[in-house]
Amino acid sequence: MKLILLLVFLFPAFNFPDGNLEKINTSVFDWEKMKVEKTKSGERRQILKGKTNVFDYFEIHVTTLSPGNAPHGSHVHADMEELIIVKEGLVEQSINGDKKLLGPGSVVLALPGDDHGIRNASDSEASYYIIRWKTGKKDNLTQTEKTGSSGFYKWEDIEFRPTAKGGKRQFMDRPTVLLENMEMHVTTLNEGIMSHGEHVHSNEEIILVIKGEVEESIDGIPHRLGPGSLIFLTDNVPHGIKNAGQGQCEYFAFKWK
Repeated sequence: MKLILLLVFLFPAFNFPDGNLEKINTSVFDWEKMKVEKTKSGERRQILKGKTNVFDYFEIHVTTLSPGNAPHGSHVHADMEELIIVKEGLVEQSINGDKKLLGPGSVVLALPGDDHGIRNASDSEASYYIIRWKTGKKDNLTQTEKTGSSGFYKWEDIEFRPTAKGGKRQFMDRPTVLLENMEMHVTTLNEGIMSHGEHVHSNEEIILVIKGEVEESIDGIPHRLGPGSLIFLTDNVPHGIKNAGQGQCEYFAFKWK
């Protein structure tokens, strides 16, 4: 019994009660208008929490850490997956004891059962997005050759491929333990360029602006957004995006099923 208690103390399992969560609709979150809450380690911006057509539980927030701080110790999610996207600063991310220093634009995918933790590794503030989800899947949550493993995706290691409109960085296009597929890339658009006109698709999608200004049209209504802003799109909603500022813009786009 003492050994079991010690292991729980070293590698706590974080549980998030699902409760009566509301369905998340297509929503726009302007960075400049997000509510800021002070915490012991820095700040927190809660973006959304609820359920979707795919997820029984889906939550996004931004954590800002003061120099040298960590939000909590390393921990394990038994039935939840998590994406971490560094917004600014330098963080040290660990997965099962493997530690990496990650800067802006870098991504971490933590799968169920893997111990992971994060801290600010610099002498200035560091901010990052936490995106996590649960599905109805309760059995066979172990990692396999098919699902792949948790991983680090450092911005500087992702190849930039020029296109006629700007460029693209492909971060991942893979299955996970809970998802049939997770596709995630960064699009770079040259000044004045439209990625594509309004269109629909059968997947839910997130757009996360990391540089410049964009104009996202949703069902004919334009939304002008700057760095840090996020858009959640439900399936079959007409939408399109263009560069609405000076110089290039960049944004993450990711879909899942």
